[in-house]
Amino acid sequence: MGVELPAELWLQIFRLAVDDDPLLDHVLPTSMDVSSWHKLSGHPHLDDGGWALKTPHELLALRQMRSYATKKAILSTCRTWRQLGLEFLFRFLFFDDPSGLMHVCPVLDRESKLGWWTKRLHITRFYAAAGTTFEETQNSLVSIIRHCPNLEIFIIHWPIHAAAPTVIDTLCTFCHRSLRTISLVVRVESLAKVILLLDSLPLLEVVNFAFDGSSPEFIPLGSMSNITLTLPSLRQLSLRGAFQDFLEQASEWTMPALRVASFDFLQYREDLPDFVEFLTHHGAELTFLDIDCIPTLDISTILDLCPLLTTFCFNPDWRLPGADAYPVGESEIVRRPHRNIRTIGCHQLLYALGAGFAARYAEIDPLSTRLIRRQNDANFAALNKRNFPQLQCVRALSIPLLRHLEAQDGPDRHSDCYDRWQRWFDQCAHQDIRLEDCTGALLGELPKDDCEVDSTETEEDTSQTLRELLAECKRMLPD
Repeated sequence: MGVELPAELWLQIFRLAVDDDPLLDHVLPTSMDVSSWHKLSGHPHLDDGGWALKTPHELLALRQMRSYATKKAILSTCRTWRQLGLEFLFRFLFFDDPSGLMHVCPVLDRESKLGWWTKRLHITRFYAAAGTTFEETQNSLVSIIRHCPNLEIFIIHWPIHAAAPTVIDTLCTFCHRSLRTISLVVRVESLAKVILLLDSLPLLEVVNFAFDGSSPEFIPLGSMSNITLTLPSLRQLSLRGAFQDFLEQASEWTMPALRVASFDFLQYREDLPDFVEFLTHHGAELTFLDIDCIPTLDISTILDLCPLLTTFCFNPDWRLPGADAYPVGESEIVRRPHRNIRTIGCHQLLYALGAGFAARYAEIDPLSTRLIRRQNDANFAALNKRNFPQLQCVRALSIPLLRHLEAQDGPDRHSDCYDRWQRWFDQCAHQDIRLEDCTGALLGELPKDDCEVDSTETEEDTSQTLRELLAECKRMLPD
């Protein structure tokens, strides 16, 4: 016998089933977000028994696709469920193929009210879809944005070079009151347009810009060069690529809410951004700071400028003062103990543990490799509770490092890399500090066929329970 349930109860059931509330969080992943091992057994194109390490961005995309699958199942059940479930289907729009833009655009053109539900627009690839031109794909994206006046999160992982001016103008026109998070890949030369975007979106809370290409000698800013921005709500800033000109401008802006700053200078070695100048203006209230670059920085000055940091990430390959004294001494990483840092993230470390290309390079240039490893040892020795009294965790952040360690079954045993790992592990254990890899597991604890549990197992079990609940609800529907 069927049972009629009120619409409010169905909506609550659907909300639990689709589980998309975390996808509407304004915060973007940082280097401290954990990756996850996934079993490849039975994969048609890969050897059985292997493991794949999924990055936080890949896990986020996977979660969005699973949520979409659940929503489509709800809508295909019956007319009533379709009417109620449309709200959830359009809460976020995720496109891993640009052809999806061409399919969704006419739907919103016919029923523009559906766009009122959309709070997140996430695109992983952006180019001319099959059988179309780039202009048609761009027009579809612009049309979708126009139909989403309540859009809060806008993310594109693909360069939008030719479309950048049009897309930015559309966001500033139709989403200036609602947009809280933006993530774009733009040309370095588009700096003036980026500043105009920030000036037009003063309510932004999270900003991520990846600057594509090397920095030219001069970037014309025009009227934007005289603008001193005030971003009262900005709490997370992430920059990648040749962002030195942006950082120079941002040093003069007002960002009172800024707490999280992440900088990835990629493989660039010249024209280093002026991190000290930026942190002189904005470091006092930061709680999270991540700097990944090849040239050595003045860490002790940086930490002095950021007294409230609880998480700090750096490159242990840097040649810091005092490293020459190792093993008697350690690197001079601080001038005085930093009282608030609880977590330290370490980029690179491939040379230290003999992983991937670093192991091969050690045979080509053993002297340079020994120098880098000595720097690693001196810097790691400084990660202690004398310098950081509240230190609880040291995490190796490199995803390639962990992939290579899994492939070669741990640190290189033909050199001193295995002994180094054991020495670091003991150093942390003696001080009650946890030494982790980028999955949050103990560094050196690789997945095993017999005992490893996929980190998404709990999530999948929960999803299965919710699907069973939906199936039970279907049986309760009137015939």
